[in-house]
Amino acid sequence: MKLKKVIILLTIILAIIVGLSYIVVSLRRASLPPEPSKAPSIEKAPVRLYGRVEPLHREVFLGPQQPRRVTKILAKEGQYVKKGQVLLELDADVEQQAVQVAFLRLKELESELELLLDELKREAPLAESSTGEVQYALQIPVSRVRELESRLDLVLDELKRKEPLSRVGAVPEQDYTQKVLESKVIRNQIVTAKMEAELDFSQKRLQAERIRKKISTANAELELKRRELAKMVLTSPIDGFVYKFDIRLGELLTPQDFQRIVLGKWQKQIRMYIENYWLGKIRVGDLFEVKDAETLEPIGEGKVTEVSKYVGARDFRTEDSLERLDTKYAQAILSMSNNADIPLGKLVLCERKSISQRK
Repeated sequence: MKLKKVIILLTIILAIIVGLSYIVVSLRRASLPPEPSKAPSIEKAPVRLYGRVEPLHREVFLGPQQPRRVTKILAKEGQYVKKGQVLLELDADVEQQAVQVAFLRLKELESELELLLDELKREAPLAESSTGEVQYALQIPVSRVRELESRLDLVLDELKRKEPLSRVGAVPEQDYTQKVLESKVIRNQIVTAKMEAELDFSQKRLQAERIRKKISTANAELELKRRELAKMVLTSPIDGFVYKFDIRLGELLTPQDFQRIVLGKWQKQIRMYIENYWLGKIRVGDLFEVKDAETLEPIGEGKVTEVSKYVGARDFRTEDSLERLDTKYAQAILSMSNNADIPLGKLVLCERKSISQRK
């Protein structure tokens, strides 16, 4: 019995000693300053990036250059169009009238030039210069000069016959003097007629040159009016797919409505936004799994083909409660391996695949 009591006593004493030791150790640990936690390793953290779906090589926006009402719609959403295909037509009554006026003005100038050139073709030799070069003029002024020269020849011939008779008094001196004065007048008229013929011919040629310049200007004006008329017809600038065509017949379409018509390639790409702490760790060739940002359902896979060399703000928000608006992002292009039917502009979550997953 004594041995049993001794064992119980020793057990109680041992339990008291152990309890006191635990209390002392616990108090010592509690009095120590807290140890800082280890920072998580960025190398081991999974890379998850948000991105938006867009057509391959980005989307194409289309809008008018000036406000006009829609008069004809020739395309619809979901349609494949070719480059240059007409999508819609705008009200162009003013431009059509301007083209018609410019065309009539051009035709008027061309007719005027044609008449003038036809007149210039009827030329005749007027005189020969001291260098042997023949001067030309229009036929009518030349005929006038030739007529005066013929009259002068007749007067001179008559003077030759009357000169000896006037010396002997057979012809009145007054008649002879009158013929001499008439010959001088005709010579002056011939000189004046030649100058007028040369001047008229030069003026006609200068007028033809001015009309040619006016025709060139009228052609340029007509081309300008035609281009302005062509702006009233919106055509597809690429071979691609009509993703958005929010247009109604008869409504007013303005240059600010360019986002109502969106075209692009049928193939898709993801524009990922890279936070600052991932800069330098996303490289061309990295593989990513693409998931729906809301349901996290897998959509497909893609490979990084481009990484931007700049940072900037992001133009959308996510459901991440820790998201900061002042964060700057770089951009990377993720080329999809499959042409999944993903809505344009959809927000997706891209997770980089590990080496084991790539295999």
